[in-house]
Amino acid sequence: MPSAPVLEVGEPESTAEPSAPTELPFSVASTIHVVPAVHAVSVASTAVPTAQVAIPTEPTVRIHWVGSFVNDRHPADLYAEIVAGTTNLVIVDARYPETYVVEHLPGAISLPWREIDEATTARLSRDALYVVYCWNASCHASTKTASRLEALGFRVKELHGGLQDWKKQGYPTERA
Repeated sequence: MPSAPVLEVGEPESTAEPSAPTELPFSVASTIHVVPAVHAVSVASTAVPTAQVAIPTEPTVRIHWVGSFVNDRHPADLYAEIVAGTTNLVIVDARYPETYVVEHLPGAISLPWREIDEATTARLSRDALYVVYCWNASCHASTKTASRLEALGFRVKELHGGLQDWKKQGYPTERA
């Protein structure tokens, strides 16, 4: 009767580094370490099969951001510009209109990303800098709004951390 398999960790057969494929855009020697593979073997087995698994120790894909709106505006900088009365600065609330009414940044306009097109932006100045925000860093409404505005030819930046960070840092909000 065959015995039940037992999990054993095999030792690497060689300590030599794996050879680097020439098409990789990074150094294999610095980004890959060898991990012994786990094998199911019979208890009666005397020879333990082993294999080596190459696992990257750093990302192999580089993130490429498209558009200039990725350069965030920090809440302290935006607040200083509001207090100074900076001209050609438009603050855009990308959240739902119902949430804008409850609370928004001082002087902000409501412009949810689903409503952005040439008709809804026809009266907006092309010379202004638009600072877009939403709920927080994990909300993507501001990114979608910024992307659409930028595609229509507007200069756009996102507010770092959204309304949540704005309030955390003690800056004022207003109601509609």
